[in-house]
Amino acid sequence: MTASISGAPPQARASTAAMAAAARLVVLCVLLLGLPACSTISDITERITGDSSVQGLEEGQSPDDLPVPGDYGDIPYEVTITGADEGDLEDAMEDVGLLFRLQEEPPGTILGLRRRLDSDIDKFREVLRSQGYYRGEVSGRIEREADPVRVIVEVEPGPRYTIDAFAVHYRDQPPPQGAPLSLADVPLERGDPADADAILEVVDDLPRTLKVRGYPFAEVVDTRYTVNHDQIVLRADVGMNTGPAGRFGTLSVSGLEDVKEDYLHDLAPWEPGDQWDEDKLDAYRAALLSTGLFRSLRLSHPDQLAEDGTLPIDIEAVEAKHRTLGAGLHYSSDLGLGVTAFWEHRNYFGRDEDVRVELDLSQKNQELTSTFLKPAFLRPDQSLVAEATLQNEETEAFDRLGFDVSAGIKRSIGELWTVSGGGSLEIAQITENDEAERTILLAGLPLTALRDSTDNPLDPTEGSRLGMSFTPYAGTADGAFVAFARSEVTGSAYYSPLESDRLILAARAGFGTIVGEDLAVIPADKRFYTGGGGTVRGFGYQLIGPLDENDNPTGGRSKLELGLEARIKVTESIGVVPFVDAGQVFGTQFPDFSREIRYAGGLGLRYYTAIGPIRLDVAAPINPREDVDDAYQFYISIGQAF
Repeated sequence: MTASISGAPPQARASTAAMAAAARLVVLCVLLLGLPACSTISDITERITGDSSVQGLEEGQSPDDLPVPGDYGDIPYEVTITGADEGDLEDAMEDVGLLFRLQEEPPGTILGLRRRLDSDIDKFREVLRSQGYYRGEVSGRIEREADPVRVIVEVEPGPRYTIDAFAVHYRDQPPPQGAPLSLADVPLERGDPADADAILEVVDDLPRTLKVRGYPFAEVVDTRYTVNHDQIVLRADVGMNTGPAGRFGTLSVSGLEDVKEDYLHDLAPWEPGDQWDEDKLDAYRAALLSTGLFRSLRLSHPDQLAEDGTLPIDIEAVEAKHRTLGAGLHYSSDLGLGVTAFWEHRNYFGRDEDVRVELDLSQKNQELTSTFLKPAFLRPDQSLVAEATLQNEETEAFDRLGFDVSAGIKRSIGELWTVSGGGSLEIAQITENDEAERTILLAGLPLTALRDSTDNPLDPTEGSRLGMSFTPYAGTADGAFVAFARSEVTGSAYYSPLESDRLILAARAGFGTIVGEDLAVIPADKRFYTGGGGTVRGFGYQLIGPLDENDNPTGGRSKLELGLEARIKVTESIGVVPFVDAGQVFGTQFPDFSREIRYAGGLGLRYYTAIGPIRLDVAAPINPREDVDDAYQFYISIGQAF
């Protein structure tokens, strides 16, 4: 009929057009005069034309694929998963499902929602298989009548398959000594869930077990996984090539400018000709990066051994800038405004030597410090550290003008521990509580140990720190011989109860004691004090503890400090920190708990930057002393309080 109309003469076409217009007018009149109610657009179309098709629908679609009336093209929906209560099945499905990832971007039709559901059903079946549910089934339905639309995903996991065997077969040669062969040689056990991620992780790690035993080209060449549905178990068979055994060869470096090449040779934890060990190569790469000398670093080796059975290492380096000039401000209501400036050279003699000169000026303390650090001193994990300080300090407890020098060895033990030991010499003039000036000459043997498992030095979110120090001193005070030993232990821990770092709970504790002399004989600058921004916030600097008749602190032979914080991130860059601090200084060698512990509480504000949080803390004493303690104190600096 269409072809005959389009091929008719003009008169016929005009007549046909008039008839069509009349027909449309009749239809409109019928509708206006009371056409029986129709449930869908297709019903109306079918009653008028005998054709249930609707303009705008694609082939295979139904009217349900049109936008839901009133939703203006968007169909908000909720998703419910049932039956996925085993392990972390539901979490894994939510991680991969488009229904969840695109929930804030609802589709415009039910068809679009159905497509998401069908796609996710395939993904959810993969999740079941990846976690060992090889008989699992997933189905889904859409409840269009709900408001919002509900998507129901029904999961039937079935039994979870377990690992029955894990065998490694060597294709190119017999397995070398210590090579993994079966379940007994890998971190899996018979009866473990047949979790694909766990199994694949073990398979991926197999070559490394040989690469640390002298086979640099070990590789997995084939894998086969067999599922027994009757026994509900899985068997893994892995094929490997060991490749030839190799040894470390020559080390060549390119791209150096100021760093001396022999220093990089000295840092290598192997000698040419040693058996190949991939762990040593990775440790060497980490050691080079930790120096901070390089902007980029690439370690590589050829794809085959040299004729003598060695594998040479090539290093391509791009040096970083070695000099830094910086400055900063800090303020606290008890110490006043302070200015810090420093200059640092991290490659002074070409072998990663660090020279730093720092000037700290505040109302009560003026200090000039020069530090020299030489890494890899006599051995790769050891550093030589030397320091000289000229200081003028004026506090409520004492005034001190002194010059200190120290030198020592610092060594890393494992990944967490650092120990150091050395010697110190200091000469100072000290005036205590308006008494006569004392001239102090002391020699010390400082010994320290630090364990640090935190993830960030300025803003830790997990881990802990434990520091211990012991320094015996001997010398003269106004010509009289003095000898004593000062010990201190500090610790802090950090815990995140949430999956993110939005909330960090932090706690710290500190204890110190001095043995060997009476309190009056011990130089005032070596006694213990507490109170202030780094100890018990809310109390004045050094003001907690015994006081003289003028309410000036006299210091003590022991101390105790405690602190708790809840570090709450409001946004990615803003945080608030409610905190409580406590502490006391005692005139006795050990804490005397008959003395009242001083408590303070407060609220902090943090602004998080790339270099660390900027800290503002306001604190007030909870049990202040009348006419001694101020109503509040506040502190501004960079980094967390501990």
